[in-house]
Amino acid sequence: MRVAMLVATLWLLSGCLAPPPSKAPPAETTPEPAPGVRTGPAWVKEGIVMAGNWEPLTFIRRRGGYPIEDAEQWHAERTEEAARKLKEAGVNLVITSFYKGFGLQTEAADIEATRRFVGFAHRHGLRVGGYIGASMMYETFFLEEPNARDWMQVDENGAPIYYNPAQTFRYMACRNSPGYHAFIQRLLRIGIRDLRLDLIHFDQMEGWSEPHACRCGYCAEEFRRYLRRQYQPEELIGRFGFSRLDGVIPPPLGVAHGPGGMVTVSNPLMQDWARFRSWTYARRYREYGAAIQALNPAVALEGNPNLNFEANRGFRYGVDVEQMLPHGDIVWSEEPNHAQWTEDGRLLSKIRSFKAARTMGKSIFVYTGGRYGAQEPASPPELRLAEAMAYNDANLGMVGDVHPEGIRLTPAARRYIDFFHQRRADLVGAAPVADVAVLRSFASVEFNPNEVLPATVLAEQALIQNRIPFTLIFDGHLADLSRYKVLVLANQDALSDAQVGQIRRWVEQGGGLVATGQTSLYTESRIRRRQPGLADVLGVNGSAPPPGRRPFGQGRVAYLPEIIPSVPPPQHPVVSYRFPNQYWKPARNEREFVEAVRWAAGGMLSAEVTAPAWVTMELARQASTGDLLLHLVNFRVARPVDNIGAAVRIPPGWRVRQVEMASPDGGASATLSAKLEAGQARFRVPRLQVYALVVLRLERESAPASPGA
Repeated sequence: MRVAMLVATLWLLSGCLAPPPSKAPPAETTPEPAPGVRTGPAWVKEGIVMAGNWEPLTFIRRRGGYPIEDAEQWHAERTEEAARKLKEAGVNLVITSFYKGFGLQTEAADIEATRRFVGFAHRHGLRVGGYIGASMMYETFFLEEPNARDWMQVDENGAPIYYNPAQTFRYMACRNSPGYHAFIQRLLRIGIRDLRLDLIHFDQMEGWSEPHACRCGYCAEEFRRYLRRQYQPEELIGRFGFSRLDGVIPPPLGVAHGPGGMVTVSNPLMQDWARFRSWTYARRYREYGAAIQALNPAVALEGNPNLNFEANRGFRYGVDVEQMLPHGDIVWSEEPNHAQWTEDGRLLSKIRSFKAARTMGKSIFVYTGGRYGAQEPASPPELRLAEAMAYNDANLGMVGDVHPEGIRLTPAARRYIDFFHQRRADLVGAAPVADVAVLRSFASVEFNPNEVLPATVLAEQALIQNRIPFTLIFDGHLADLSRYKVLVLANQDALSDAQVGQIRRWVEQGGGLVATGQTSLYTESRIRRRQPGLADVLGVNGSAPPPGRRPFGQGRVAYLPEIIPSVPPPQHPVVSYRFPNQYWKPARNEREFVEAVRWAAGGMLSAEVTAPAWVTMELARQASTGDLLLHLVNFRVARPVDNIGAAVRIPPGWRVRQVEMASPDGGASATLSAKLEAGQARFRVPRLQVYALVVLRLERESAPASPGA
């Protein structure tokens, strides 16, 4: 009876009696919500341990090739007993199935199972997120929603875009289609008002990879509107040679054969197409957030743009971290860079993704337990959990799949989850301390990845393995660099005149700059300048190379001709470029680069740790108390490290009350002996198995001294 009632309800909400689809693009689309950073519910910042099981039974059966236990266990995973055991294991959020794409009637039984499970989960103090996919299973969906034939993504030849060759029953939906946008609004009302979900998860919050990006009529019309908003008629002439846009279409890239050997993007329309795609996905994400906020501000927005900083995802997939992340609460990274130390001396990690998300004030979901698709990560769960504990924003990620027994965890993983909850007061509300900012300029990374990504990734790798406090920043952050000591421009070859001016003024006022390669030689449109825009800052004089180190105003400038890879980097077209982790061996001139960064900092860094290259460090400060948190992670799990020396700079006006060390790897927390020298608290960590948290308890100098301090 409950299922029958739900079918009737969903039929009414689905709007199946709507008029036939119109192929003509509308005159205007949904008005944009006010710009700005989304203020989500407080609970997303209070500590998350997540488990997931988001495939509906309908999809498991239609996809085929599943283990028999998947279908047998599906209902048991959604029982009250499963919810109770998840809570006992330390999980506090479950992402489960809501809507996959078969149609609300076809998935009615799956949706009813989710509604029951939400009730069970809430009874046991668990929050529940609901999965919304971006594909349309046309075999059933088009019967329920005839208008949906007008919502398909199509390639440059007008052919529908499938999910993948094995799942040709899934057409991808176009987020620019007004009909699909309205359908999403109906889903949000069902998920939030009827199912009482606490989080909405949007999968595929990205475009399909070029050259298979959608080029439907809605996208083409939106693109022309975008260009008209971006440029005045005289600017259009300067950019394209003409100002009339009626005949402009999204630039074809060659679906059949690909765009050949194009390794840089100099075509201005292709550049604007990439910027448009990034803008439009961020805009839709913002619209979803506004709709959720109106329905229930306690519901979180989470999406999967699939962060991966080894690729130029802005050009390929329409993902611009700086534009998208402000409008949600959490995002996914499904990159394959699982925490590991390799025998040939490479440190593999998701540290870049964690740092980028925290720069934008967000946390990310990663697979910290169990399998990654069909792949079993080489690293044990405790190392992946340690990485998330150190670098994520109070979010341990997905610790495992939901199981009829709740969740299957190793004893070590259980210790880490328990430790996370025990240290919640220290971890929640802590913000990273970064002395160095590494710029990832959109026009550099996205349009010239063959030259820019190897230099940038290897610069970041050097900072990671030499334990220098740093973060990733993006174009808009150049407006305020005051919190950093050093800016790294690793062959960031395309910078606008405004960006050049921002960097110049900051260095003049005392900032430290480390630049390499062809930094600032091109404008943001990749028009080559007569000399680099930062020529005066770098000391360029005609054809002579700039000096290695020099003052500029009150600042310091260091220049390296290049960051020299130890392994020759790959050369690929822009539509398929990746700089994967097999190339992440330390650069041949890593020491020279690191010394340049230290020199440009002009003094002590916020923290310095003496340890092997497989030990990483993250420094954070607790906003509520002022305490400093030093996270240490040993990526070479089988080789514990003893007697690690550390020095942490104490902020002016504060003093150290106590230095406490704790670890989930065994043993009680311990008080470390610290010595204050030249504004630094110096101490030694006796042993690091996998992860250690050192908390420097601080107090104001005006406070009475504690006994024995």
